[in-house]
Amino acid sequence: MSLITRRTALLGLGGTLAAPAIVLAQEGDTLARARAAGQLVVGNGGAFPPFEFIENGQLVGFDRDLGDELGRRMGLRIEWRIIAFAGLIAALTSSRVDCLITAMAWAPDRAERIAFSTPYYRTGIAAAYRPGLALDRPEDLAGRVVGVQVGTSGERFVRDNLATQVKEIRVYNEFPLALQDLVIGRIEAVVNTQPVLRWNVARNSRVRLGVSPVWDARDIGINTRHADTALMAEINRHLAAMTADGFLPGLDAKWFGQTG
Repeated sequence: MSLITRRTALLGLGGTLAAPAIVLAQEGDTLARARAAGQLVVGNGGAFPPFEFIENGQLVGFDRDLGDELGRRMGLRIEWRIIAFAGLIAALTSSRVDCLITAMAWAPDRAERIAFSTPYYRTGIAAAYRPGLALDRPEDLAGRVVGVQVGTSGERFVRDNLATQVKEIRVYNEFPLALQDLVIGRIEAVVNTQPVLRWNVARNSRVRLGVSPVWDARDIGINTRHADTALMAEINRHLAAMTADGFLPGLDAKWFGQTG
């Protein structure tokens, strides 16, 4: 049952009460409800290091640090909910979570469904590849077996630009699984965002993998529902402050400062 339906069912006996409840839900009252509850429920994919990954049973990474700092500045406790990346947008639009902090890159089809904050990280599509290859351009993937993570900008880039050129596209639920298959030679390349590829390649000691130049720029933002304009304005205000006071540059240095 949706938020609107639940409120209508609870207040429907009094016609004068039901209509205002629906209007509030439509206009987006997530920030007010979060402040009343003292917490913001945040969706995260949990398997995209170093933005997010599980270590010793806990969510850690760039996005965890960013979300916790955002909560501190907003005066709210952050409740993290780990959801498979392919289901994150649906979790947001169905009100299972209040927002997403999960390295979501802007794309036109995504922007039709959910709102994006001002970018908190600028990145780009690239490929990690097996020794002996030289993948300087997207066209160099022609005839190769390429791994992508389901629902990501990397998957979209390959399908939109290279689907008829590559030998095979193998889709993985989580990025680390694709990288694992690259290391052991089941696939020849993985297409994803370059900073993530470089960070993970630098920490692999089994095979000396390469990373291509950036092929297509991407901006990463925090996501809300389109109706939640007050919450988005609050998020953007704090992101601007985090840039100005050095917090975001510090996170970049912490998590991406040594990528090999």
